[in-house]
Amino acid sequence: MFPACPLPPEQQRYFHTLSRLYVIATVTYVLALLPMFWLLGNVHLLAITLIGLGSVLMARELHRRGYMTAGVSLVLAGMTWHMLESLDAYGAGVGFELYFSVILLIIYISAMSPVAKLGISLSILTLTALQVIELGDRTNDWHHGSLVPDLVLMANLLLVSVLFAVILTGLEGVTERLERSYRREATHDALTGVYNRRAVLKAAEQMAQGDRTFAILMIDIDYFKRINDEYGHDVGDRALCHLSECLRLGLREEDVLGRYGGEEFMVVLNSMTLNDAVGVAERLAALVRENPYAAANGLTLSMSVSVGVAVSSQAEDLNGLIVLADQRLYRAKRTGRDRIVAKDRPVVSPNKEDPLPENPLPVRMQGVSRFG
Repeated sequence: MFPACPLPPEQQRYFHTLSRLYVIATVTYVLALLPMFWLLGNVHLLAITLIGLGSVLMARELHRRGYMTAGVSLVLAGMTWHMLESLDAYGAGVGFELYFSVILLIIYISAMSPVAKLGISLSILTLTALQVIELGDRTNDWHHGSLVPDLVLMANLLLVSVLFAVILTGLEGVTERLERSYRREATHDALTGVYNRRAVLKAAEQMAQGDRTFAILMIDIDYFKRINDEYGHDVGDRALCHLSECLRLGLREEDVLGRYGGEEFMVVLNSMTLNDAVGVAERLAALVRENPYAAANGLTLSMSVSVGVAVSSQAEDLNGLIVLADQRLYRAKRTGRDRIVAKDRPVVSPNKEDPLPENPLPVRMQGVSRFG
């Protein structure tokens, strides 16, 4: 479940945690509290339980729309009212005062300000204490020798324990999931989903520490500025995503693809000779050339790439290897684009075309591209 309005990253944990909390509260009302007060024959508290269930459903909708504080406040008000009315009906000693601890837990996992959390928790604590002191133990008013008070106490103890366990387990699960998401965001490019510059360089460093020869491909989209100028940056961003998908399909599982910067990508190929790396570069260039990007407005845009290739045996260290591959990339662009440079002389890709001429004429789609 996602909010209708965007939330800052620091509030995402609260949002997902409280989303689970509303589900837990709904299940508790339906499967525990409604049956309890129905069996006890208390019509007044049964009605309050139904009102509490309605408040939870309303709070969940507020929460879904991004009004987290309003939603959790509504739930807390309903729970507090329910607890105080239960104490008024049955007195202390049968476990209804234990729900204060659940209310306190909800308060402190919410997105309220620290001052609000402290003020609300102290207010509810005061109300609960006054209720307990004023009413005292009313279990003696129940039928002499009845096991009902003890059964209600055990039911409340069990329910509060289960609620604590479920809420804390849910909080731990949400935290772990968000940590995985944050780790991914730290290593992946937000637009294309491939590795970012830092992550792809780290992968290259790890390969450089091994004994096997590896290769680096530096890949740049030809005339990408014209795509942005002619069709806008939104189309340019989607074209980058399309390109990254083409590149993914042409690589092995153990190969590493990353966005090096702008429209430039880096590929790290493990256990590759120069000839093998050139073969991979030709395959990637063909995939890009043969699968034009199908734009949302029904147009297709042909693209091509220039590639610089270098293998680890051609440089003393990783930095030198990257510089060499980058130099060959720029040589490929200076000598005509849509080509691969792996040595002093360029290796020209077949069927070379200028991917975006001076007055590009987009072609109306005849069918959906398999990358579209």
